[in-house]
Amino acid sequence: MCAHLDSASIVRKMRGESTIYNHSDLAVRQAIMRRLVPTFCALLLFAAPLAAQSKRLWVLRAPGDAVEYDAATFAEKQTVKVPADAVESPQNFAVNHLGQMLFAASVSLPINESDLAAERKVWFWDGRAATTLSRDVARSTSTTGSNLAITESAPVPYLSSDGTHLYWFSNQARRLQRDGVDLSTKTTWLSWRTDLAGVGREDVASVVIPDCSCPTGSCEESCPYGEVWIPADGVGNFFLMTQFVSGKTQPLYEATSLYEENAGKWTATPLDPALRRVLDAANAGTILEAIPDIACCGWENESDDQTLLHLHGKTVTVFDERVVYNNPDYDVSFYTENGALSPDLGSVALTIVATSQPNTPIQLAEQGQSNSEESQRIRKALVDLPAVEVKSAEDSSRRIAFVPHATLVGWVSDKEILIVEGRLLVAYNVTNGTRRKSSVHVEDPAHVFLR
Repeated sequence: MCAHLDSASIVRKMRGESTIYNHSDLAVRQAIMRRLVPTFCALLLFAAPLAAQSKRLWVLRAPGDAVEYDAATFAEKQTVKVPADAVESPQNFAVNHLGQMLFAASVSLPINESDLAAERKVWFWDGRAATTLSRDVARSTSTTGSNLAITESAPVPYLSSDGTHLYWFSNQARRLQRDGVDLSTKTTWLSWRTDLAGVGREDVASVVIPDCSCPTGSCEESCPYGEVWIPADGVGNFFLMTQFVSGKTQPLYEATSLYEENAGKWTATPLDPALRRVLDAANAGTILEAIPDIACCGWENESDDQTLLHLHGKTVTVFDERVVYNNPDYDVSFYTENGALSPDLGSVALTIVATSQPNTPIQLAEQGQSNSEESQRIRKALVDLPAVEVKSAEDSSRRIAFVPHATLVGWVSDKEILIVEGRLLVAYNVTNGTRRKSSVHVEDPAHVFLR
């Protein structure tokens, strides 16, 4: 593009002049533009790397390292020793833009008493040194008439985006049990924050969930617990909490509240309907949500997987399994594994996967009818997966980019996404399809963190 710049016409357009100009000024103007055009071109060429410099890129490596790479050049910058379990369970590892890190073993109700010791430990890196924090994972029992009362709590810590606090979320439940069978439970969901040493508790929010009977004999199958969604960079000025039931055959999403901080005070706003699987959220008015298949009991494809963008009061469908793949007759489900909003909120990037692999048998769905055309269409689509698709947020029918055999990591800038392609990190420009390839090998896309 720079090779075709007409310096004289640029000067005229900048000043709003006519194309009829004074020839005595031309030589001066052209000389000025000959000096300015190379500078302008250099700025264009370095725009993407400069944008990438505002992002931080970390990769987990066995046996226990978090390696930071420059997001613009992919040069290695530093290595932090992390627990080996973080590599094995990257979903329990967190890092924010400041470089603080946190690893806490997964814990949920009901608590297995034999796991209490391990679950109480939290590993935290403050950006300079590592410490081990304790958390009050607790389980106690008492007798109430002919019933056994089990009281348990399971706090889960999260980083803050500004690096000043740790946020904690906990379900505290009191279950009544007889002969090993759950009868009922009373649960309170709590949130608070502490300093980086885990002390100095400040309450954030609490919800008393109504008493719940357990007709199946297992409370988690019929009674809700609070589950939170936190931005990847840590808690900032909002988070989401959904009252979620694991269910016996399929999960239930009963209610969602949006918590926002204003002048140090947290307030809750109910969202209707309840959110299902939140993929990303930029603020209170911009939320990306996946609607999972309702299949159960060994089946994979009984409903339409969708991904919805809630954008300032309107809802846009950015992925619709049945519209794209038209696959109701076969037990193969296509869905979005992850997704991310571009920094300017103009685009949505998704990783599309399926429950079946290429060149494997495909069975009919529970209510399916044999359809050779549909079967061939499904098999052809499976060959490209996993794939990254980028859609316009305003016009979801407009596909901006499609990259087969790739998995999304996140957005480097408004125009560039970071993907794992061929087990290597690659920066992909969604507007022109150019790639910045790296030599950074990635064993599992879940090991990559872009903040």
